[in-house]
Amino acid sequence: MLLSPAITVGTAKAGCRRLFLHSQPPLRVYGIARDHGTRAAATAATSPAGRVAGFGSGEGGSSGGRRSSGASLKATTDESRLLVRPSNNLKMGIVGLPNIGKSTLFNLLTNSSVPAENYPFCTINPSESRCLVPDERFDVLVDIYKPKRTIPASLTVLDIAGLVKGASNGEGLGNEFLSNIRATDGIFHLVRGFADPDVTHVEGEVDPVRDLEIINLELRLKDFDFLRSAKKPSSSMTAANQVFAMLQTLLASADRDVRSEAWTRAQADVVVPLQLLTAKPVVHVVNLDVADVALVGGGGRGSGPHWDAVCAWVERSYPAGSGASVIAYSGELEMRLAAAESHEEREEILLEAAIDAGTDREVTSAIPQLIWAGYKAMGLMHYFTCGEQEVRAWTVRRELKAPQAAAVIHSDFENAFVAAEVMRFEDLRTLGSEEKVRAAGKYITRGRDAFIGDGDIVHFKVGKRK
Repeated sequence: MLLSPAITVGTAKAGCRRLFLHSQPPLRVYGIARDHGTRAAATAATSPAGRVAGFGSGEGGSSGGRRSSGASLKATTDESRLLVRPSNNLKMGIVGLPNIGKSTLFNLLTNSSVPAENYPFCTINPSESRCLVPDERFDVLVDIYKPKRTIPASLTVLDIAGLVKGASNGEGLGNEFLSNIRATDGIFHLVRGFADPDVTHVEGEVDPVRDLEIINLELRLKDFDFLRSAKKPSSSMTAANQVFAMLQTLLASADRDVRSEAWTRAQADVVVPLQLLTAKPVVHVVNLDVADVALVGGGGRGSGPHWDAVCAWVERSYPAGSGASVIAYSGELEMRLAAAESHEEREEILLEAAIDAGTDREVTSAIPQLIWAGYKAMGLMHYFTCGEQEVRAWTVRRELKAPQAAAVIHSDFENAFVAAEVMRFEDLRTLGSEEKVRAAGKYITRGRDAFIGDGDIVHFKVGKRK
């Protein structure tokens, strides 16, 4: 059906390298649609549009809610809010109070095995691992090309030990743990929303909103102290000094985070190098009882007081367009699914969870949804290179121009870039072959100023290094 693609370097043809577009797998994302003042539950369909709503953008959230039409001559999203360092190798840290299931979540995300005991400070040194980004496109390409080697996209995740009240002043192992958070690029903020007398809570009663406020306050206090001791811009740098003053005023406030503000690109260039804890993109995760997480399937209120309280808190705490999200998750359910030995056993577990909760809503694993949420919170996407030797996903930042996207494959490709021949995965799947895509006029040549979209199929043409 498909011709083996090739990457052209000079006049010689080497093994194939291609880039592909696909939608996320079916994921339920529970976020905040602020333009309507309500919480939206959305399903990321396997359609080309890959609907992912609820990230607080009011336009379907992340880029998953938009369809790329192949390499574009202009950027399609506004990333002025994205306070993340310019890198393709970014990390998400799991943050929260002690003993709420952070190491369990880390194990589930990464299929690794770190201690997950029932006592505070079980984790002292942060565990770091990579989890695979689930992507139907990748599976389709592997089926098509049957390569000798496959390298899917991955997300680096850190399991950071629990913070406690007073951590900014060194309580617990606060200073060390806060330094570990500073080394990350984004945060999974996990809170406990289940009651279990056999699992102790460092604050006594289960109250996820209180826990959110404890962590947020400690992060804000640490940022405020950091700014007071940080080297200020020179007096001639008026704009940078204005940003510093804005940050200090913001951190002195009790109800706003750095990430919540609509920073311009120029202002973001000042904020990002500071690595402020409250500037990092955040995905809120509520660890619920199995019954509660099953009822959240429709995204409506009344799925449990803890879930409703967290959603209301996020609505109050983050302005429209901030990208805030809330995801329902059950560590207990996910551990059952992880222990299942077959697909049929997993389906039985999910069906049983729905029946026990008295709901006819479909219950699914939250792990793929969590991975995608972290991936997109940091502004990441990936394209694919494909051939008989290898099918590989290359992780890059959104809104990357073609030469910079090519440089992820090899640094020399940026300066030696000649052109990018682009098509969309959906066109290839619909038409059935590369020749038909070309015949339909959907295989387009783009130059240096073209932006590479999420999953675009690209044949890079590269000349001699300059």
